[in-house]
Amino acid sequence: MDPDSPSVDAADRAEKPGQFDGLRLIALFKFGKALLLIATSYGVHKLLNAALVERLYTWSAALTDDRFERKLLMRALTWVEGLGAKKIQIFLAVTIAYTAVVLAEGFGLWLRRAWAEWLTVIATSSLIPFELWELIMRPPGRRLAIGLTLVLNLVIVWYLARLLRASIVQHQQQDPSA
Repeated sequence: MDPDSPSVDAADRAEKPGQFDGLRLIALFKFGKALLLIATSYGVHKLLNAALVERLYTWSAALTDDRFERKLLMRALTWVEGLGAKKIQIFLAVTIAYTAVVLAEGFGLWLRRAWAEWLTVIATSSLIPFELWELIMRPPGRRLAIGLTLVLNLVIVWYLARLLRASIVQHQQQDPSA
């Protein structure tokens, strides 16, 4: 019996710990996302160091004036300085909290826990309206990454919702009084 088929519930999926399936694939995606979030948090934390920002300004001044990299770096540094330390700390706290949620999703899905499926469906589907907004508001040349993220999140939500629905149906068939 295929563990991804709708007739298999979470307990049956948990009985096959070594098998690689859709839950494990999503978990690996979540672990990769968590690594990127951790790297982002580290980088944002480093931007609180004024000496580092000053060194980045000095380094960018050494680049030739017409290089794209210099313009991009100068724009980013100006934006970061405009935020101020308080907003950077808030961004850092939100990023760390979101990283904790993503790691909980990843570990729970890797261990094939039903609560992780619910958490992932709720957390992932809550981002879809923002991704749609970004897709609509972005300039046409910059929509590919948002569009791919939206499609990936829709597939994840669809897959997990299908598994959860199958699990609910199976429990109702086993216990009609529930």
